[in-house]
Amino acid sequence: MEKVLTIEHLKKVFNEHKTEFEAVKDVNFSIGKGEIVALIGPNGAGKTTTVSMIGGYLMPTSGKVTINGQDVWGHKQFDHSGVGVVFGGELGFYGRATAYDNMAFFSNLNKITRRQQKQEIHRVLKLVDLDNVANKQVQTFSRGMYQRLHIARALLGQPSLLLLDEPTNGLDVEVATQIREVLHNLAKDKGVSILLTSHIMSEIESMADRIVLIGGGEVKEVGALAQIIKKSSVHHIDRPATLEESYLALAPELRRK
Repeated sequence: MEKVLTIEHLKKVFNEHKTEFEAVKDVNFSIGKGEIVALIGPNGAGKTTTVSMIGGYLMPTSGKVTINGQDVWGHKQFDHSGVGVVFGGELGFYGRATAYDNMAFFSNLNKITRRQQKQEIHRVLKLVDLDNVANKQVQTFSRGMYQRLHIARALLGQPSLLLLDEPTNGLDVEVATQIREVLHNLAKDKGVSILLTSHIMSEIESMADRIVLIGGGEVKEVGALAQIIKKSSVHHIDRPATLEESYLALAPELRRK
């Protein structure tokens, strides 16, 4: 499988009040084309720090992030248009502007030419099922619509990699299901590679091709659902263990000492 993202010996040390804190110690994993990989672990495990370094928002202390064959931090002319980042929430857009005008603003930032913008904006809004409200003010949108608009913004320029931090956090079941379907279709139909973090184990179980289990800034296991369940040693007489049951069994060893 073609590798879109490769992470090698990624490390991040913060210096606060003359004290060093090793947030990420030695993280290694990769993501193939059209693959959905979930990064899971307890709060403070290093998930958001890892995503921030991959996305180019936070410089690593050491290690290497390669996206589409380019070193993110070692290449001065790295093309960030190949990466879409979704942190979500109800901020980040101009409420009194329409969805279309918001996308036009971000298209300019992404250096999408005026000639291409109209087609590109309609493309991304259609992918997240917002093309029918393109001319409505964003301040009238529900929380789920905001989240889909965040995904649309990340898709401008047709990135090959999406980074999503808690994409369905705080959303009701119906809207969360819609978001998952959008992401699943992007990966399977469009070949977009996805790295996501989530505390919703059922979401990970239904979406992820592979799981990266992280604790204390270190990767403890990388594999498909069955491999994570096997690592937890949780057994039931009548059925396999769920990811949530397996995660709860593994949680004590994932917490920072």
